[in-house]
Amino acid sequence: MRKISVSGYGFFERLGAAESLRLAKTAGFDAFDYPLYDEAKRLFLDLGGGRTDLSWAKDLCRLATDLGIAVGQTHAPFGYRADDGSTKEGILDVYKRAAEATAALGAKYMVLHPVKFENCKFDFYREECFTFNLELFSRLAPFLKEVGVTGLLENMFISERKDGFLRLVPTIYSSGAELARAVDLLGDAYGVCLDSGHAFITKENIPEMVESIGKRLCALHLHDNTGDRDDHLPPYFGKMPMDSLLASLKQAGYQGNVNFEVRFNAVPESELLTAMRYVRDVGVSFRRFLDGENYENN
Repeated sequence: MRKISVSGYGFFERLGAAESLRLAKTAGFDAFDYPLYDEAKRLFLDLGGGRTDLSWAKDLCRLATDLGIAVGQTHAPFGYRADDGSTKEGILDVYKRAAEATAALGAKYMVLHPVKFENCKFDFYREECFTFNLELFSRLAPFLKEVGVTGLLENMFISERKDGFLRLVPTIYSSGAELARAVDLLGDAYGVCLDSGHAFITKENIPEMVESIGKRLCALHLHDNTGDRDDHLPPYFGKMPMDSLLASLKQAGYQGNVNFEVRFNAVPESELLTAMRYVRDVGVSFRRFLDGENYENN
């Protein structure tokens, strides 16, 4: 049976890894999306409080097994720009160490953001940015296969300031067709993680996007927003047509976990369990629908 999963977004830094796993299990989740970065410094790899070996990851893997919760996927550090001085060698080194940690945690998937160009907005510099990332991820592919981890490319947006206003617009990997093309060129070391909130922000036709990605879709980042900010709200707290998304996932035969990337930053620690149980209960309904039961009546 597919698992109901949650990201540590907004509570992982407060509680630490072990307590976050325990909380997720208590809330009823059976899988966890592990962040391999510090929320305040997303470009930097956070490996067990500075421990340089992988003993921390193996310890957490044993704890997760004892608790009865899986680390289903991880999220690599992100935010790199091709035109900010970052080098492919430096980014590759971070991604390789993140992949090793992913394997040690017992996870199959590692989510990856593309490296962006500052001016890669809408269709501008799109092909140049695509080529840059294709070379980067091609070089990473043999290492991913060596450690037994599949890299998942995530659909993205980029910020643009115009006439004094900040808005979020399409960029590299915003479209399903572009993601499908990248995975087909990169081969079986890669798949796709669909971020529902990002797709809604960039005004994608989500059913068409899911259809374009097809069987390449391996994981989800489910969250809601109002269409103009990356709020990472719980399902039904924004304006996203969740029912349409679910129907398209079912039509595509999606077999992966129901994973939520909701931001819990503003939730007091005393209320985290209540908030997470709401998200988990929605996940139960989503899973029922995807597996063939009428979720509206359960």
